[in-house]
Amino acid sequence: MNGKRMTWIMLLLAALLVMSACGKTVEKTADNSSSPGSSMNASSSPAADGSTGSTESQLKPEAKEFEPITVSDATGAKLEFTKKVEKVACVVSLCVDILAELGLEPVAIGESGVRTIATQQEFYGSKGEAFASIGGSFFEPSLEDIVSVKPDLVIGLKSAHDGLRDGLKGAAPIYLANPKSYTESVEVLETIGKLTGRSAEAEAAKHKFLDKLAQAKEKSPKDKKALIMFGSDVNFAIVADTGLGGTLLKEVTLYPWKVTDPSTDPYGDGGIQYSLEKVLEENPDVLFVESYSYSPGTKPLSEQLAASPLWSKLKAVQNKQVYEVRSPIWGDGRGTRSLGVMLDESMKLTYPDKF
Repeated sequence: MNGKRMTWIMLLLAALLVMSACGKTVEKTADNSSSPGSSMNASSSPAADGSTGSTESQLKPEAKEFEPITVSDATGAKLEFTKKVEKVACVVSLCVDILAELGLEPVAIGESGVRTIATQQEFYGSKGEAFASIGGSFFEPSLEDIVSVKPDLVIGLKSAHDGLRDGLKGAAPIYLANPKSYTESVEVLETIGKLTGRSAEAEAAKHKFLDKLAQAKEKSPKDKKALIMFGSDVNFAIVADTGLGGTLLKEVTLYPWKVTDPSTDPYGDGGIQYSLEKVLEENPDVLFVESYSYSPGTKPLSEQLAASPLWSKLKAVQNKQVYEVRSPIWGDGRGTRSLGVMLDESMKLTYPDKF
């Protein structure tokens, strides 16, 4: 949920805000799908990925003093740090992604999709269940829970967690991010790498992702038209080529989905309301569907859309090339590890003979 996607989904979360009253933890977002052929090259945990904390012998050379650093977040706010950040609290999934790439563990995490991504095999697996909980809702995480773990830094989402800055004043700085392209995701990773004294790990994760992308670009025939759509019901939206996932898939597939009217994308996030009529105009070969469910028994988006007679006219439907993907990773992860998973899965599903 970034920018307009966050606004678009906000109404859907209204019911959850009531359920989260009295400090109750928000029910975890359902992992609506596990894409076919989803065995990834990514490791099962930060430890297996080779990016974990240093050994004692590796720590000794790090005795040099931390040089004060000032960084700006996505809101333009300047944050000053005079010592290395060691304890990070996550109220957005991107934070979990970044820490996993840096070989660090969060001191506490939010619930719902944030907990979901933490427990995925490519991130922390079962260890993600044990991280301290930040109660409340996604938009209103518990300040008491955050302050209680005494973080050196809180990482949140621009336009969703801006109000936390005043609440955390004097307790912890908050870095608000909102990458809108894969290059911006890399930049955020590098920034947090500097703050945590993990620049080498950030550089390694950056090159691992960019090398994977370069290899995919070289192997991909780039002759199939793909589309990412998301939503919880038939009033769905798509990710245009200026949206985060779109900036990645247009490198390895035909991705003609553009924002033709800026008023439909006021935040510049590339997430725009769409219709099956407009999808049919381009008629994609492959459809990747991010289903968001906020109540028990909600059907995946693709099943709901199947009730429309237009659905069966789509080439992707006729050729059985519609895939429900893991929305916590594809839609909410936004970091280089999530993007790497998206790249692995999309290529295996689009070009199984090549990948």
